[in-house]
Amino acid sequence: MTKLITVFGASGQQGSGVVEALLKNSNFKIRALTRNPDSEKSLKLKEQGVEVVKCDDSDSKETIQEALSGSYGVFCVTNYWAYFEKEVEYGRNMADAALGAGVRHFIFSGLTPMNEISQGRLSVPHYDQKYLIENYIRELSKLNPKTFISSFVYAPGYMQNFLSFYPPKKNIESDGSVTFTLSTPSDPNGKPLDIGDISEMGYIVEAILSDPIKYSGVVIPISGDCLTGPQIAEIYSKVTGKTVNFQFIPPSVFRTFSFIHNSEAIASMYEFCNEYGAFGGIDKSIAPTIHKLKTFEEFLISNNVKLE
Repeated sequence: MTKLITVFGASGQQGSGVVEALLKNSNFKIRALTRNPDSEKSLKLKEQGVEVVKCDDSDSKETIQEALSGSYGVFCVTNYWAYFEKEVEYGRNMADAALGAGVRHFIFSGLTPMNEISQGRLSVPHYDQKYLIENYIRELSKLNPKTFISSFVYAPGYMQNFLSFYPPKKNIESDGSVTFTLSTPSDPNGKPLDIGDISEMGYIVEAILSDPIKYSGVVIPISGDCLTGPQIAEIYSKVTGKTVNFQFIPPSVFRTFSFIHNSEAIASMYEFCNEYGAFGGIDKSIAPTIHKLKTFEEFLISNNVKLE
């Protein structure tokens, strides 16, 4: 019997990857939830046979519950950058709505509990709030063990960010030659950074939905590569044929950059990653047994990345 899977944020980077993976599995049919069902991305989903329903994280429990009606499974990703301190309230509401709608398997896209692992020393709201939501979902499963299974995926640093947020910057040297500089707060002497092609999260979610008992209560971090800043620059050089050098921006300096949105939180995130690694010691061996994840070199090649 075909199972209906409802995907929150279906037009975003995580949600769209989940939809793409599930479309390849005939055991599932897909309902996509989106704020704008008339957007270009939503119309494309409809062309692929996906049911598209207007629904937002901030909607009432009753509205969300109706949008989830008939769903066997749900993939849920919350958007801190849209709702900030409201994220926890909305995330809990989404889980309550799923339980009320009779959803049997709830997959939540969480993040490393940085405040807890650092014993309160580092506060990273866009990570820590997701952990509060995760704990709430776990409690719902504990109270409803036979009818509400929950599983969790943890995203790494997006490889896509090195094409958008941290692209190498072009330099004209004194001799007229051209070089590029990759600048991030990733300390070359600290832990290497876990990164991944976020679109591949869908393959992990598909596997979780296909074996709910095996992955009940399990956290699966996703990492295609684990690299220092200089290694990322070196791979950029190898793939593009251009000289890319790495420049370390200490988090203490990065957090003063007023031109970067929420530089304080991002700086604290890098402080954590430099000291503990992106997943803080959480086992990341499961995802590679499910799907062959792209390395950073493979990601750049597959996206035909060039530096001009």
